[in-house]
Amino acid sequence: MIDRRHFAVLVAVGVLILTLAGALAWRAWSGGDGGTLSEPIAVNATIGPQQHMFGDPVRARVEVILDSKRIDPKTVTVHANFAPYRPLARPERAETSSGSITRLRFDYALACLTYRCLPAGLRRFDLHNASVAYRTRSGQSGRTEEIDWPRLQVTGRIAPSRMWEARLQGEYRELGQPTYRISPTLVQVVALVLAVLFAAAALVLILRLLPLARIAERLGLKTVDRRSSLERALAQVHETATAEPDEGRRALERLAHELRRARSPELAGAASRLAWSREYPADGRLTTLSSEVERLLAEGA
Repeated sequence: MIDRRHFAVLVAVGVLILTLAGALAWRAWSGGDGGTLSEPIAVNATIGPQQHMFGDPVRARVEVILDSKRIDPKTVTVHANFAPYRPLARPERAETSSGSITRLRFDYALACLTYRCLPAGLRRFDLHNASVAYRTRSGQSGRTEEIDWPRLQVTGRIAPSRMWEARLQGEYRELGQPTYRISPTLVQVVALVLAVLFAAAALVLILRLLPLARIAERLGLKTVDRRSSLERALAQVHETATAEPDEGRRALERLAHELRRARSPELAGAASRLAWSREYPADGRLTTLSSEVERLLAEGA
């Protein structure tokens, strides 16, 4: 008979053995330090569907399994040329690790929509080889063997016996010479004449708005008379004092008009009476009138 103490010892030993076995199994399952590869890197590639119709998407996948102790996963790159197929999006890169074993996956979405892929019945494509480049932990670079893609077969969406239905059913005809209700030459001439007239009208308006007298004075082309209209009328009276009576009368009437504008009716009446007197004044009345007007100008009329 086994007593209770021996039974407890046996149970404890059994539990210890099971614990050690579980730890070893877990370590082996998770990789631990003992998970290694016979080769530092292994590559597998697939593409499909190998038989598809024109315009259908094709997916290519490159799987790389490597020993991260000997190869840096960040340096692994895939060089692939899928012509005449073109990528529909940027390639996707996924990475998973289990201990020192790292698995990389590169996925490509491809399609060929150009005339080079138009099939006449069944067409086959041999894609260019792909390769994987990497760098070891010691700094040395290496390259795996090339990947041979399987041959792709493309079929059309229209049966060859029905291709005639896709052909153009219309007929080409030569178009006649164009006709116009109004001659294009006449339209061009009228448009040119209107453009010239509008340009001339715009130039006239601009010239009327510009201070041409001041511009000419500043350029030295003309001297501007800065005297007031009353001063010019009085100067004209002095100039025509010894001229013909008719010129003197007109000068006096102009002076009378300017005096009315200057709100000096008395002097305006005197100038008008002198202008239309029976005999052109040759006495001192003209001198008196001139003195009165000069006094008015001195006062700031």
